[in-house]
Amino acid sequence: MKTWITYIAAILMGLATSLLFSSFPATAGILSSVSSYLINIGVFIAIPVTFITLSSGTASLMKDRKGFRTFGISLLWAIVSAVVMASAAALLFVVNPVSFPVTSSAGSAPGALSSHVSYMLTTATSSLFPINAFWTIGTTTRFIFPLIVVSWILGLALKPSADIIRPAYTTMNSFSEVMYRISRTYSVLGFFIVYFASASMFTQMYQEKTLLAVPEYAKSLGIAIGAVFIIVIPLLYAIFTGFRKNPYKVIYRALAPALMGLTTENIITAIPLNESIARNSLGVQKRIASTVTPLMAVIGKGGSAFISVLSLLSLFQATTETSPSSTVIIITALTAAAVSFISSASNGTEALMITVITLQLLGINLYGGENAMIAFMPLLCGIGTMLDAALTACANSIAASAVGTDIEVPYKDTI
Repeated sequence: MKTWITYIAAILMGLATSLLFSSFPATAGILSSVSSYLINIGVFIAIPVTFITLSSGTASLMKDRKGFRTFGISLLWAIVSAVVMASAAALLFVVNPVSFPVTSSAGSAPGALSSHVSYMLTTATSSLFPINAFWTIGTTTRFIFPLIVVSWILGLALKPSADIIRPAYTTMNSFSEVMYRISRTYSVLGFFIVYFASASMFTQMYQEKTLLAVPEYAKSLGIAIGAVFIIVIPLLYAIFTGFRKNPYKVIYRALAPALMGLTTENIITAIPLNESIARNSLGVQKRIASTVTPLMAVIGKGGSAFISVLSLLSLFQATTETSPSSTVIIITALTAAAVSFISSASNGTEALMITVITLQLLGINLYGGENAMIAFMPLLCGIGTMLDAALTACANSIAASAVGTDIEVPYKDTI
């Protein structure tokens, strides 16, 4: 059975489990523990997969002089998609200005969210200081940029420019193929992670009760997500590919990593799945999927910027009881888009980091009102990661098309 079907089924089973057992006091704790354990297994698999496949992919692209073009188109997609997604969120708010609801975390200390962001930034910054490469590889779990740098350096050194290097290049390429076998298995069995993670998320949201009390906000979120998947991302993808490829085919075939992002809130966990889907379902060469996917996991945060702008403007309206001016809306969207490029330092809570830093840069004081997002963190950060995963799949397909190596994969051969 195709992954996009099994992952949807896993989410529906997670919802059913939550509805059946959420009234029991121990349910949330049990589901959260199992979900966290399985997500950690996903990260455990993703780190070696990223290191080996990125090193091999970089060497292969540089050998054929396609590395800079691949990197350039990926970077352009990340920048344009962040600006467009943030602007789309602003436009959707103008069309349907819904205030952010009062949640159970709204009364938290004013600096609660800021303290979390400060801690994540400090931790990420400290990981950038070089100790040794093996320490970087062994300790990377949340902020993978240092791992990517080490992989790039190794990949550049592996470029088979001399006969003596070719055996090492061939060996690393063989190990990369092994990683893709692991990724394929991970993709097929990943619905277990999605099941427990979705059950945990639904249980937390059910116990929060806010969405049940304020269905208008849930409805506005649903409309916004639908508009992004039906209009914004397809149109942007079509422009980048010169209207030669069907964007909806890419989106539905990439539903599996998007749904894993929604439920786990962790883009690193989705890396093996995104690479496997790109190669086996989207017709992207292994070397392109191996380089574009980790890069987008760091800088491709248009989805997180989208949900952050939508939440921030809603919070502004709820706190001040007035609609923000056009100038504030535009500046907020552009600032959030710019901040999104460093938000991977807070993997799993990118939307919260973008919100806090944007407020600080613009000098906007919501008097702790932004803490209302904490109760909705599983949902908001999950939506942001889901959109980021979809944008990563599009980036893979666009890069393959730009380099001229993409192929059409028949539906029967997809995973």
